Amino acid sequence: MSKHIRRVHSRDLDSGHGYDANHPLMTGTKMDMDACDKLHDKAARFIERNKFKKAIKTLQKIPKDYPDMADVYSLMAASYAGLERFDDARTYFEKAANDAPWEWRHWYNLASMHLKNGNVADARRYLNKARAVGVPSDAEDVVDELSEIIAKFLEIVISEKPYLDSETYLALGDRFNRGVAYMEDKDWNQALDEFEYIVSIDEQSEKAYGNLGIVHLFRGEFDEAEMCFNKALEIDPEYPPAAINSTLLNTIRDKVAKDPDYLEKIGYQTAKGYF
Repeated sequence: MSKHIRRVHSRDLDSGHGYDANHPLMTGTKMDMDACDKLHDKAARFIERNKFKKAIKTLQKIPKDYPDMADVYSLMAASYAGLERFDDARTYFEKAANDAPWEWRHWYNLASMHLKNGNVADARRYLNKARAVGVPSDAEDVVDELSEIIAKFLEIVISEKPYLDSETYLALGDRFNRGVAYMEDKDWNQALDEFEYIVSIDEQSEKAYGNLGIVHLFRGEFDEAEMCFNKALEIDPEYPPAAINSTLLNTIRDKVAKDPDYLEKIGYQTAKGYF
């Protein structure tokens, strides 16, 4: 788990509190709040001992009307990050940030998670949100440190793509994110426009080609999908989403031949790429 994520939890992970199973949750009572707090603290201590699955099971017992639910989501995300389930971690950090958008820590954690996944454009965007809502003076060094890491990462990325400058790269990142949002809304035409634009500027974007393959797949354009997956793997032979989707393609093609409505039924069994 990222050291940046560890450093911004507000709870004292060594508080010594535990959960008493003899005191069940009772909605609307002080005991209910105490029990929830104990579950929260117990999960935090599991995370400190790298017992991430136990932390997740403990956190799942906390009801969604718990006032500190954003912190619960944040701990859940940290647990998934510890298990290297980074898509789930990103989802729960987003839940935390959306649940308490005034809290800088959640935006910071989301930035750190995106950087962990190599998504430098989103990392910078979410760190800027953390600064916008207000970072306390005693945490400025932590935020500055992550900002410096993002800047260095951006330099490395641009050095590998000398045909792009940093502003163009970040602008493509914004368009990539819009493309992913369109994919999630199943607006395949708009998604197609975004990813086609990206590859017209950056012909070495395996992530854009990978997502473009998904878009073609769900449009029923299997030959085009195969070409895009192959192009992504030509750029990066070990790019996981394209490798997964390329393997799935023939199976999906066969099932659509038998059931023309199959694509509407499967939702997302494919693996998306993130900028």
